[in-house]
Amino acid sequence: MPRYALIAEPDRHRAAGLLSLVQQEGLEGVVARDGAEAQETVRLRGAPALLVTDLALPRVDGFALLAWLRGRSDAGGTAVMVVTAFDELRVRAWQLKDSLGIHALLSRRAGPEAMRDGVRRALAGQLAGHGQLELNAEDEKRRLTRIEEMQLVDPGLPDAGLQELVTEVAQAFGVPVALLTLVLGDRQWFKAHVGLPSTLARDRGTPRDWAFCHHVVQGREAMVVPDATRHPVFRANPLVREGIIGSYAGAPLITSTGEVLGSLCVIDTRPLMLGPEDLAALRELAGRVAENLEHTSLVTRPRPAAPRPQGAPEPVLNEAAALALVREAVSALEVPVLVVAPGRKPFAANAALAELLGLPEDRLAGMPFDSLCQHVANLTADPGGTLRQLDLAAEGSRGLHLTLSLERPRPRVVRWVARPFLVPGGSAQLLSLVDLGIGADLKAQRERLLRQDALTGLDSRRVGEERLAREIARCRRDGVPVSLLLVVLADLATLNRTRGFDAGDAALRELSRRAEGLCPPPGFVVRWTGDTFLIALPGADAVGAEAMRQALMDAPGPPACVAIAVTVRGEEDPHGTLDRAHAALARAKPERKPASEQG
Repeated sequence: MPRYALIAEPDRHRAAGLLSLVQQEGLEGVVARDGAEAQETVRLRGAPALLVTDLALPRVDGFALLAWLRGRSDAGGTAVMVVTAFDELRVRAWQLKDSLGIHALLSRRAGPEAMRDGVRRALAGQLAGHGQLELNAEDEKRRLTRIEEMQLVDPGLPDAGLQELVTEVAQAFGVPVALLTLVLGDRQWFKAHVGLPSTLARDRGTPRDWAFCHHVVQGREAMVVPDATRHPVFRANPLVREGIIGSYAGAPLITSTGEVLGSLCVIDTRPLMLGPEDLAALRELAGRVAENLEHTSLVTRPRPAAPRPQGAPEPVLNEAAALALVREAVSALEVPVLVVAPGRKPFAANAALAELLGLPEDRLAGMPFDSLCQHVANLTADPGGTLRQLDLAAEGSRGLHLTLSLERPRPRVVRWVARPFLVPGGSAQLLSLVDLGIGADLKAQRERLLRQDALTGLDSRRVGEERLAREIARCRRDGVPVSLLLVVLADLATLNRTRGFDAGDAALRELSRRAEGLCPPPGFVVRWTGDTFLIALPGADAVGAEAMRQALMDAPGPPACVAIAVTVRGEEDPHGTLDRAHAALARAKPERKPASEQG
């Protein structure tokens, strides 16, 4: 078997760059998207000549992967290069470099030449890299200034819409705790939270030294800690020792100008077995939330006044002049905004609001505020209840946040935000209607991200495990057999290396299409791991399953595959059936020579 390099990296684009580096050194490259997949690769192929790994891997973290590898008798000659974005994880890895057998230890921010030098030094058994923190005081100053400018830290009650969001995130990921955090100078602050112990919920934060989210902000990347109780960096954390955090996954809230505000994170008291797809879904949600926070801040925070020349008289504005300035600013905004003058006098609005509410702009310009509220209420399913809520929007002295579900002119969820400001003559209101994209649309998208494989459109492994357990239980009740197939795309690593990742993706899509075409209802196909599909066959016995396996193997044309079939035995636990299937697949893979060896 040729010498190979194993690259444990969830991000496919970074994996492609590392793959190119190891190929330049004459090694075959194999990519694993998480720590468990990397372990499976080593079990099937033996220890690699080189392991390139991150430390924050899904399912099995990099520290655990390295400790496991060093426990194998065939891994004594394996060179290891660690590449990670998280400084404090890298510092700890440097302290453990001898016991973990690390030869090169690089920051994610290292350039191509440093990466290439790290690979070569690791293969030569020489030490490369360092375990020092890479602090950037200017970046941190800009980040904190951005949080202050956006006025995100509000001592009032958490925003109801954000509370709803984190609740839905916790439910979608099947965890007890979800947080939307801002990382400040010396503490983390919970802008929204669900599932926290009462003391943390009351304080709405912790010291920054305790914050897992601090690492997400520092590294500017999503981070997962599958088991914090065993992690060499986090097991001494007070929140871990107290049993509040057993596992963690968080994604950064990055603004359009590049500052990291904090994170959207999920927490469990038990080990968290999120896969790469789950982490990608969390990143997607965090990006949407950051965009929404920035959008809301844009229309609610006051603009700084222009500097006044020394000695110039203080300008005096009457109510009309003050509102005229506001109207001018509102008309230039691309987000739906209106201004209500003191006493609910005629307001100023912009074209974006007219479009959102389905009104001609000239009609909106002359509409009394009460008529506008009635029009908005009529767009909802409960006009009377909505109107009573909107009546408060121009009366409250502290502002109001409402989440409204509009049914017309098209279904959408919007946030009605009212912020008072003083003008000569009293208190005016600046109101904005922000199209959240969080609600029915985002909830459906979130479910799709978590439950559907983006590449093939098949069910994800999480959904497959749920469906398989249900089908096995049903078949037992009905007294009928149930079988399953594991199908692996042959030579995916070679295909990615020689023809590129697009060709590999096309082969995976073709194999999934072929499997679905051969799978009769009520059977179903699942994207199980990176190159492997599971086919569940309720009602099929061993003979029927073998026939389908043979049909897949004998199908003409590319892509080639390796498949095995197993039948559930009596009252066997589904995990036991899957273990037998994986063992059979491991035995079947070596029996098929790579395409390069076939004559």
